[in-house]
Amino acid sequence: MCSDEPMPTDDMSNTSDDAKSKPGNRLCLIDDLAEKPCGESSRFQDGDTAPDTFPQFMRFPPELRLQVWHFYCPDLGVKARILPFFEFPSRKVVYYNNNYSLPDEGALARQTKNLRAMLSTHRESRSIAVRKYPYELLIETASGAGIVRFRKEKDVIYLSEVVMGEDYSILDFGSEIENLAVGVVNDYNGERYFRREMLLQVVPEIRSLFPNLKRLFSRRSAPTSTKIWRSETHYKTTLFYWPDLDAHADFARSSVPKLCSVEEMEEAGVELWPMVEFESWKPLLIPDGSQSEDDSSSTSIYSYDDSTADDIDSDDDSNADGTDSDDDSSAENTNWSDSDDDSDADSIDSEDY
Repeated sequence: MCSDEPMPTDDMSNTSDDAKSKPGNRLCLIDDLAEKPCGESSRFQDGDTAPDTFPQFMRFPPELRLQVWHFYCPDLGVKARILPFFEFPSRKVVYYNNNYSLPDEGALARQTKNLRAMLSTHRESRSIAVRKYPYELLIETASGAGIVRFRKEKDVIYLSEVVMGEDYSILDFGSEIENLAVGVVNDYNGERYFRREMLLQVVPEIRSLFPNLKRLFSRRSAPTSTKIWRSETHYKTTLFYWPDLDAHADFARSSVPKLCSVEEMEEAGVELWPMVEFESWKPLLIPDGSQSEDDSSSTSIYSYDDSTADDIDSDDDSNADGTDSDDDSSAENTNWSDSDDDSDADSIDSEDY
């Protein structure tokens, strides 16, 4: 597993404890495991012969321990991630029976599962995770307030819908976001929808929610002839591509289709770029190798169909960032941040994402 950051060795045993608990916000960082000594005796549960603890781990050289953490949590080595939300997360805004407080807990929980475990396992693992993802994204869920760790310079926050004119209650959610992707922006009465090139018209309103926004990506679906129904159980995987504006800015500005002119971007104070979404389906296999008869895994947050999507020339995305969030791979001139949408994965069990 390769990382895009230098490998520190001298301060592996030191941590900066950033666990903050703000009264009134009910922010909860799960640090109880980090306080347990490594020498705690092994326990056995449910007939599992594997010990619960491995005290010898801290005797490994720092370089080896860091490699172990990287193998366990691929997010430590990716260049960028997509963090999916259904809507702007605010518990107090309800519109057509949709609670805006609810991020896509299934996908977000699965994507951040290993990183959350690192934040709560040990002081060393927490310091490594915080060093990689130093910023906090404040959210509200049905179970209370929480924190999502992210890198504001690289990570892209994806909102499938933003409603203009709503009095969103969690302004801190957007205060640190620099890269935002949206599916649809609609106005207060729900009669007008802004997609793609039309996003330029609502940039001022979007910037009021995200004051530090630098790049706005318009999500579009790649055309596909795949039938939307399935007779077997399948995993649905969603892959996002967007231009790598940091590593290949000249290529992006000369070759990637633009949503508006450079002059319009400068006037708006935000760069507008396309983001292409691909979907693939993989059969769900049970341990004996046959396909499962249970169709519970066929659902996905990316189940909507954008039948009005424009045709996409795949040649324009050869230098884009790709994101598919749980298994990470990287290639030259391509950023990958993986997010497998496997709906039978563990559900959210922590308020620290």
